Amino acid sequence: MSVITISRQSGSLGDELANYLAGKLNCEVITRSYAMENFFGDDGETEEGVSEKLADSAKFFLSEIPGKNGITYKDLLTQKITELADLSENLIVLGLGSCVVLKDRPDAVNIRVIASMETRKKRIARRYNVTEEEAESTASIGDRKHKRFVSILFETDLAEAELYDLTLNTDKLSVEECAQAVLALADKKANRIKISDETAKDESIDHQTATPVFKNETEEEFAKILDMYGIEWMYEPKTFPIEWDEDGNIKMAFSPDFYLPKFNLYLELTTMDQKYVTKKNKKARMVMDLYPGTNVRIVYKKDFQELIERLRSFGG
Repeated sequence: MSVITISRQSGSLGDELANYLAGKLNCEVITRSYAMENFFGDDGETEEGVSEKLADSAKFFLSEIPGKNGITYKDLLTQKITELADLSENLIVLGLGSCVVLKDRPDAVNIRVIASMETRKKRIARRYNVTEEEAESTASIGDRKHKRFVSILFETDLAEAELYDLTLNTDKLSVEECAQAVLALADKKANRIKISDETAKDESIDHQTATPVFKNETEEEFAKILDMYGIEWMYEPKTFPIEWDEDGNIKMAFSPDFYLPKFNLYLELTTMDQKYVTKKNKKARMVMDLYPGTNVRIVYKKDFQELIERLRSFGG
């Protein structure tokens, strides 16, 4: 599941990115037009005149909806976006302050798309067959409207970097390149959330860190090999308790070195020392017995390349 919000400067290709991603994820883009048609009023129809007022004035979103016990149009907008994020398999929201509405949601990927005014005015001039001076004025007006909407409804500056997971400058990036970056980030977030959810469910320990710190050169070498072949990995993301004392305190635990999300496979690297191999094999078997559905494999350094080739043959 991917929940993606896109904030954009006018002419920055933000709209094009949203539509491209929607094609990749097979979902609809929630735009202002969509919101006007589906969020306000009964059966998707706004009251007479309300649609125009919402389109013309950000302040009108702060007005109470008649007969709704003090609920404002802003409240309803926030509620509808949140509900869609909860219910949709994949969701893309373009603008509408969604970067603020969903900023605390763990699975949301909040994107800001920008470009220089020089680039944006040339794009707008070509698209609408206007002068670059007119195009610059159009871009500036659009930017002000976007910022004003978020400022009035959420008392937040749309340009605040803290709102976003990723800012994309399309001066030199294509829509396809931007989409690849967004989808890769969405996958990374999804895998991190999956590990967190699993640890809560099976009472193991979430061991994920912001920066992997390898314990030895062998692990670092293996990570480079995985990167070289484009195989996604996570370093020691999870710790499995496997032995407890009579009081329930953990006596022994196992943290496999790598997790390969695409293959749902944990890997523990080892040397040729039989003493360590025996111990790690025992721990791996205990993990698979205690945590059904968990796959752990012990890997010798000499087997690195053979393993990688096998993974590649299965679509790695």
